[in-house]
Amino acid sequence: MSQKSINNQSLIQYSFISVPLAFAGFPLYVLAPDFYATHHGLSLNLLGSLLLGMRLFDAIQDPVIGWIADKVQGNFVRLIIMGGVMLCVSIFALFNNVFFSPILWFGCCMLVAISSYSLLTIILGTQATLWTEDKHDQTRIAGMREACGLMGLVMAVSMPTILSGITRAENIYKWYGGILAGLMVVGILCFSKIDFGPSKNNIKQSTENLLIDAAFRSLPRETLMLFAVYGLSMLASSIPAVLVIFYVRDWLGAEHFMGLFLVLYFLSGATGMQIWKKLSTYYGKYIAWGISNILAVIGFIGAFFLGKNDASLYAIICVISGLALGADLTLPPSILADHIHRHSNSRFAGMHYACLVFIAKISLAFASAITFFVLDFKGFKPAAHNSDEALIVLCVAYALIPCALKIMSAALLYMLFILRVNRREIQ
Repeated sequence: MSQKSINNQSLIQYSFISVPLAFAGFPLYVLAPDFYATHHGLSLNLLGSLLLGMRLFDAIQDPVIGWIADKVQGNFVRLIIMGGVMLCVSIFALFNNVFFSPILWFGCCMLVAISSYSLLTIILGTQATLWTEDKHDQTRIAGMREACGLMGLVMAVSMPTILSGITRAENIYKWYGGILAGLMVVGILCFSKIDFGPSKNNIKQSTENLLIDAAFRSLPRETLMLFAVYGLSMLASSIPAVLVIFYVRDWLGAEHFMGLFLVLYFLSGATGMQIWKKLSTYYGKYIAWGISNILAVIGFIGAFFLGKNDASLYAIICVISGLALGADLTLPPSILADHIHRHSNSRFAGMHYACLVFIAKISLAFASAITFFVLDFKGFKPAAHNSDEALIVLCVAYALIPCALKIMSAALLYMLFILRVNRREIQ
């Protein structure tokens, strides 16, 4: 474990693999359901149920991946290579050449993709925790990793438009898969060249580390409270993530601006990283996170009042809510790393981080299942003529419910942490 400040070169080398990871995550979590609904005629209710089932499967596999990560601490390169290859192949297959029933093909490809995505995400988070015990360096690591992830997202949302001017529509995702593979190779090479220093957990592994339930028993109460706050916050963020395409296309009527909206959102998130880093240094990580929740509500509530021809106003909302995104990405992993070191739980870093990853994914699953079920029940059809009632339900689900959840998250954060943590610990 490093005892000195981490240099910028190593930080960039570590973080670069987040670029292809996010580049793959955007079509995986945002585009795939809409793609199979519009291209293969699958119902939203069916897709939502399938996505929920796969995320529930993650409830079993994420702790297992975390356990594997804890067993091989200090030797992550092979797992990174395996996860990278699986992710690239499954994303390519998901959007190209359906060989049998679309719903079965969707399920198989998604299952491999989310498993490899989980593996890479958990390994990156575990390595960050084991790299250093310095609180400010933990925020630097999380900030750079998530900034590279946002860079990958910006590339992902821009690439279909760019490729549409280069190749035919049926070849866009073939090119996309090739670019993903190239980025992944660069990311793996960068990661493999870093000297992370010796891991004290490799010197002597405890037999307790062989038991998965030991990691759960070691979770302190404050980390369980962190997971509760994080779960509410992620659910609030996940609902707009799964509905954004429907909202922009079917409510605003601004599908041609979709790429621009997403670029503004993610670029604002990357810009906000430095703001939240400074605020967390000055006020503490909990207060900075609470401020971001309030900013998210102030910025996003306006989406409910927009309508046709309000694309410019929605762009402003994307910028404000994007700034708040930076805190959600950076601060919870950094806080979790602080908890792990404060309670001397480094030997369980992989499994603890796996819990954080699982919460984010299960939030996305519930968001997909619940919102898709409600929209399907109300008769909403993507890219089709819809009743006023169906469109109002879409708007309420997209804008009002997430704001209510963010308010609840901020209130819980205030009651469980900000009121309880003394001023010295906050600073």
